Amino acid sequence: MINRRVFLSTVATAGTAAGIGIAFCSQALADAYPSRAIHFILPFPAGPTDLVTRLYAQSISQDWHEPAVVDTRPGATGSIGTEYVARASPDGYTLLFTVDLPITMAPNLLKVPYDPQRDLIPIAGVMEANNVLVTNAATGIKTLAELVAAAKAKPGVLTFSSAGIGSPAQFCGEMINHQAGITMTHVPYKGAAAAMNAVLAGTVTAFCGPIAQALPFLKSGQVYALGVSSSKPSPLLPRVAPLSATYPGLVITNWFGVLAPARTPDVICDKLAVELKKIYDNPKVKQKLLSVGLEPNWIPRTELSQRIAADLKKWHDLMVLAGIHAS
Repeated sequence: MINRRVFLSTVATAGTAAGIGIAFCSQALADAYPSRAIHFILPFPAGPTDLVTRLYAQSISQDWHEPAVVDTRPGATGSIGTEYVARASPDGYTLLFTVDLPITMAPNLLKVPYDPQRDLIPIAGVMEANNVLVTNAATGIKTLAELVAAAKAKPGVLTFSSAGIGSPAQFCGEMINHQAGITMTHVPYKGAAAAMNAVLAGTVTAFCGPIAQALPFLKSGQVYALGVSSSKPSPLLPRVAPLSATYPGLVITNWFGVLAPARTPDVICDKLAVELKKIYDNPKVKQKLLSVGLEPNWIPRTELSQRIAADLKKWHDLMVLAGIHAS
């Protein structure tokens, strides 16, 4: 008969040894990573995401002495590149660097071939892009209150442009419609540039577009800023009040971050997060982003996961409320 005390002692020793072995393997995996090129998949064409991705990729290449390659795979509101990463090997060598559209908005609008919560792991958010609601100076509408008053006086006559169905600009306009009890007509365009041009030409009344895009026209006096879509004043437009100060909950902020395929080992995700935070903390990186109208904003892994879940629900509820659907 096996002595019970000896048996339990043997089991405990084996368990301790197994735990040490797992820890050793995890540390060895972290130490060995990376040993070859890392590919950042960018699911959008050249633009703010391209600049940010290449800035971080260059820093990682210098710090880790391994190539960090930016691979652009645009299309279908970012879902093509996002699916590529979701189906990639979970080894930390294929990562998604993206704005939140294919993660929180597209899944509510399109039948995307991935589940953003099941097939991807958030690593961290590194910055955000906020929007500003603008009107053509020729309209004489200089404030949000004036816009709402004009819309109430002429239901359905005032218009707002967007970069397309389901874009942040459409969400912004529909949220104003709902909370202010007005009816502005949505006019979708193919891209933010065309949407802004429509305001400049006087074809539409308003546009809630990226601050970086609007800055030159605000400085030239061609458009007025009625409010920013962030929860607090933007450092890029510190004198412009948030739209949420008038209509609580009217926050349209797009984060930029890094995600990995599901089942990527925690030790690799953690090592990536530490490196991204190191780059984020570099004053030169922050200054570079601010110089092009982008706002550094660190979102830790757990917080980003919670934000994705909350945003998925937020955009779903708004789409149902406003009757937004793909054409």
